[in-house]
Amino acid sequence: MRFLVIVAAIIVVATPVMADQVTDSIDKAKSLYEQGKYYKAVNELNFVVGLIQDKQVDKFKALLPAPPKGWTAEEAQGARAGGQLIGGGISVSRIYHSSDGQEVKVEMITDSPLLSSVMMLLTNPLITSSGRLVVINGEKGIEEWNPQERSGQLQIVLQNRMLITISGTNIKSKSILYDFAKGLDFTKIKKAMEE
Repeated sequence: MRFLVIVAAIIVVATPVMADQVTDSIDKAKSLYEQGKYYKAVNELNFVVGLIQDKQVDKFKALLPAPPKGWTAEEAQGARAGGQLIGGGISVSRIYHSSDGQEVKVEMITDSPLLSSVMMLLTNPLITSSGRLVVINGEKGIEEWNPQERSGQLQIVLQNRMLITISGTNIKSKSILYDFAKGLDFTKIKKAMEE
């Protein structure tokens, strides 16, 4: 028995720790830089940025609200966009359905330079012409609601870096949008934005 314990200890010590892909790529980029291979070093660093953003996507997907009672949710979706697409940034979303045909989509977009103009419109009451200014869980937002079409949306800006949009179609009332907003933990989302 003692022999087996010793063998097990040797195997544990001898087994290399699984390398982290991010730190490996950083080390590779550093090596390429030191060799004067700047183009390859930049490509490797861009790859590292993508890997880290993928981890951010997973973190934000986990912060999308759970479906309220009587609703189901599709699998959360997420993507990182390179600078060539929407100006960079990260987006996550989830679509929710009720048994009577209502649908709500919650989307979070962060760190996209193209959002700055949208956020300026949402946070400056003198510029905003459509929608109603509201405060949701202590955060500024815009409410748009069309009772004839039974559709609308809430847009909330967090720390001038994230735009949260809660949009509903074929919903019974705009209060449903607020129910989903209550399912968002803004404190956790803000913390994730700083990590």
